[in-house]
Amino acid sequence: MNYRLFLFLGLTAIFLFSSCGDDVEDKVVINIPTDDDECCNAEETFLAYSFLNNGYVRELPELRDTIDNKYVLKAYSAGGKLHVGYNDLFFALIKISTDGYVRDFQVNDIKPLMTMTGMNMQHSTPTSIATTVYDDTFPAVRHAWISFLMSSSDGGYWELSYKAAWQQKEIEHSATVIEVNALGSGQNWLKSFKKDEQTYYLSLVNPNAFQMGINTIQAYVSKQSADKRVPYQIADETFTIEITPTMPDMGDHSSPNNTPLIKQENGVYEGNLNLSMTGLWNIHLVVKDQEGTIVAGDDNDNSGYSSLYWSVTI
Repeated sequence: MNYRLFLFLGLTAIFLFSSCGDDVEDKVVINIPTDDDECCNAEETFLAYSFLNNGYVRELPELRDTIDNKYVLKAYSAGGKLHVGYNDLFFALIKISTDGYVRDFQVNDIKPLMTMTGMNMQHSTPTSIATTVYDDTFPAVRHAWISFLMSSSDGGYWELSYKAAWQQKEIEHSATVIEVNALGSGQNWLKSFKKDEQTYYLSLVNPNAFQMGINTIQAYVSKQSADKRVPYQIADETFTIEITPTMPDMGDHSSPNNTPLIKQENGVYEGNLNLSMTGLWNIHLVVKDQEGTIVAGDDNDNSGYSSLYWSVTI
């Protein structure tokens, strides 16, 4: 289910609760700031509130920051949790005196860092290091993403820091320990490959939203930094990613009408994926450079399919 559907459901729920009955306890009250150039107008505030309180997106309280006792900066994710592979992050800056959502602010220099306690080493992971406006209809919500290479464990822990700026002010949220959960058994939404001794990562975007039939499939290709402690940013190189879905529990049968993932202007790769029934799917990947040469995803095990694949269940 996509976020715009959740937004619609949130708006509908708020309308119903605020329209039914005369009992004040049954109503949802949203404070709408007036005559405040810092904050959104009534419609934008309503939409931002609805999106951030739709029951699917929840706050990550460990990443909250209070600024000058006048503002609170909040971070949100799906279910208020983080997991291995791709995660959406949402940020909102709220003016405490009015509950108004501040319109023009930035979150940047997002730095996830894993400390491997048993190996005495640190590394980062693929991420967008700065936020963008998630949707033009509610400019108070900013979006970023992180694709975690591994889960938190006794052998290592993740920390996250970031900076925020607005009205020529800047604050820094110091490194905070966060919990990153493992995916369910058999699920793998993050893969890597090497080209010219350089490591790249393939992050599949929100496969938990896939349904039977044709799905728009998105992914990011990130490049490991020379200093592994520095966040891995989107690769400048352009690839084509061919996909072939198979069902390992059903004799590896495939499905037709899939199209390769092509790089878009915003850096995300996008294509079409056809999943003809529910169950576990392996999405086999063949990565080609601009000349059409295969750089990853050869049939190394003679199975007839690429040995490089994501695994998802619908």
